[in-house]
Amino acid sequence: MESRTKTLVLHPLVGQTLGQYRIDGVLGQGGMGVVYRAHDLKLQRPVALKLLSSEVTGDEPRRKRFFLEARAAARISHPAIAQVYDVDEHQGTAFIAMELVEGKTVRDLIQSGELDLLGTIEIAIQVAEGLASAHEKGIIHRDIKPANVIVTPDSRVKILDFGLAKLMDLSDSTVMPAGGAADLTTLTQTQVGAVKGTAAYMSPEQVKGQEVSARSDLFSLGVMMFEMASGELPFRRDTPMETMHAVAFAETPSIHTYRPNLPAELQRIVARCLRKSPDERYADARSLIQDLRVLRRDTETGTAQSHSLKGRVRDALDRVRHLKPSDYAWVIGGTAALAGVGYSLIKGVGFGQLLLFVVVGLLLVRFVKNHPRRALELFVRKVAKIPEVSVIVCQDRRLIVVVDRAGGQLYGRISSQLNECNHKLFYGQPLSMVIQHDLAPEALRQLLTSPGVQYVRDDLPVGPGGGERSNQQEPPLLGHR
Repeated sequence: MESRTKTLVLHPLVGQTLGQYRIDGVLGQGGMGVVYRAHDLKLQRPVALKLLSSEVTGDEPRRKRFFLEARAAARISHPAIAQVYDVDEHQGTAFIAMELVEGKTVRDLIQSGELDLLGTIEIAIQVAEGLASAHEKGIIHRDIKPANVIVTPDSRVKILDFGLAKLMDLSDSTVMPAGGAADLTTLTQTQVGAVKGTAAYMSPEQVKGQEVSARSDLFSLGVMMFEMASGELPFRRDTPMETMHAVAFAETPSIHTYRPNLPAELQRIVARCLRKSPDERYADARSLIQDLRVLRRDTETGTAQSHSLKGRVRDALDRVRHLKPSDYAWVIGGTAALAGVGYSLIKGVGFGQLLLFVVVGLLLVRFVKNHPRRALELFVRKVAKIPEVSVIVCQDRRLIVVVDRAGGQLYGRISSQLNECNHKLFYGQPLSMVIQHDLAPEALRQLLTSPGVQYVRDDLPVGPGGGERSNQQEPPLLGHR
């Protein structure tokens, strides 16, 4: 009952008009207020309205901060940043009208497993380009995280919510930190000078309450890249306090601890972004963009160097060192089992030990025999998540991928997945691939009725006149079970 009453109080404006904006619904709520979906009645376009919360409407310093940051954000015009249209006040209610961006947040893409390596690099490049534009105008975001970045249906990136932005050259701003290192026990406060942002993505200087520069955004982007590529956060701990302490003082783990096959250059880039000292990070976003573009080119062409064997061993040991206490039981149990089998083989093999050895051998043979199919399934699973891909067929180790449009970047993403698939093969000839687009209806029908169909997008016309999906889903040369 209590939560329902609170919701009614927080969102009484839905259905009403605020100036020239009709409020249609609620998009979200943050520390400074509520964000509504609205419609601009003058220009006839959808917008997002951010309203200062009623609790702080009468707080003059907060009110000034709201207008200051809105005007700062309005100075930025860049394709990768959600545009600020208007900042105003109506009958005592302060609000900011922003571009309404449709799409999926990077947080959603990470959770659904839709990001591949090239997708991660592309998002990082576009975010860095938006930050470069903002930083050159003296504006810091201070809250870069996956939930504040949206990828539109046409694969464009939009940075949301410059609500924590500040002018770097405004020394008397009320959003300047109080200065000096803060006691970590006070880092959850929201007063002026206290830490703002999300703990796991904050920079060390943010959690310490020190002066924030543009390089703080690059640290947060480094955390975001780490999570996009590995699915894990480098400094996440059980509590916000422990997380902030890890951000400030803990050693940064290698991204290869979680994903050993990622390019060594990606690890170098992310590690440089995550340096504790701002002076040791990239000097600016433009320098980061240059390295990311080189990495994208090498990944598209398949020339990106993988992690060295020495590095993999080091990261494996590091992974063991960072295991949770509950995971040590599995490691100890597995080690004891292997030691027992080895001891039995040395001391003399009885029937029971021989049977165990045979079973393990058969399982190993089955694993190797089925590995090509698993590699193919991994390729299909990842490429099928690319919105432009409509059909995937495999015939005689030759992949046919049908896409909606031709594009070098799209082809590069698909080729990168093929390179990864072939890299995982233990034996046999590598897979080849042809990418097709603008297929005639008859050619598409023949392809859909041929053997080896692996994937057909749901919205693709099938059936009479459009072809039907073949019942034989397994390619002839990869059909091991």
